Amino acid sequence: MLVCAQCHVTYVIPKDKDMKSTSVFFPWQGSQVGNISVENIIKVLKSDPAYGEWKQNVTGFKVGFIRHPEYEFFSNNSVHYQAGAACADCHMPYTRVGANKISDHNVMSPLKSELKACQQCHTETTEWLTKQVFAIQDRTVSMMNRSGYAVAVTAKLFEIANKAQADGKAVDQDIYNRAKDLYLEAFYRVIFIGAENSVGFHNPSEAGRICNDAVAMASKSEGLLRQALAKAGVDLPQDIHLEMAKYLSDRGVKKLKFRPEFEFADPYGIQPMLTPVSSQGLPR
Repeated sequence: MLVCAQCHVTYVIPKDKDMKSTSVFFPWQGSQVGNISVENIIKVLKSDPAYGEWKQNVTGFKVGFIRHPEYEFFSNNSVHYQAGAACADCHMPYTRVGANKISDHNVMSPLKSELKACQQCHTETTEWLTKQVFAIQDRTVSMMNRSGYAVAVTAKLFEIANKAQADGKAVDQDIYNRAKDLYLEAFYRVIFIGAENSVGFHNPSEAGRICNDAVAMASKSEGLLRQALAKAGVDLPQDIHLEMAKYLSDRGVKKLKFRPEFEFADPYGIQPMLTPVSSQGLPR
């Protein structure tokens, strides 16, 4: 497993005052093997401004990266980790050649090989196992939608608050700073789950915990910002317009476009009840 964990982990690249990279390290301070928590990773990221690797346009905040944290996520008390499964057991299943076992070096998702890797331990049919995987991933995608949109709404409220302050309105700084801290906690949790490549399967209960905490933190942040903006005399609509086309169209030097067929929409159709399509501003 530690061979895979040389790359399938998150890491920090500190920046100097000119935003030049100075070193690289794993943000595992305060953690231990088998319990590298998202809480401690976020604590490290927030501990030094040098760990902010990019500026978020919508809020103006300098924030850090979380990169493909498969090892941290899987090893944090997941069922398969506790059962002693290693990465190769699922992603490099063996085949028998005579009396020998040969690992498959076509490293990929077990779903692409009819879950043969799973059936080294599980006796259920391929169809049954596939349904279980999809059920976990559908539920995770639904929670990712819930937490992601909650964070996006809060980000747009910070944009409104920053504009109000630039226009001379007095926004309560104690409320603003508390809302910012909660927003960053929620934001990093959403990025953690989105950057991890199993769509929740590596640790389903942990995915649910992280997404639920993100929703709670972002919702609290939204409430605080609405309170601060109301005190400052700023009227807000019930549904904040996210203007997503602004961020999803013409991305980067290649001017990438939003492609609806790649959208991770809520499999259960609940998200539009909370974030109406008319307020999303998706390019269609």
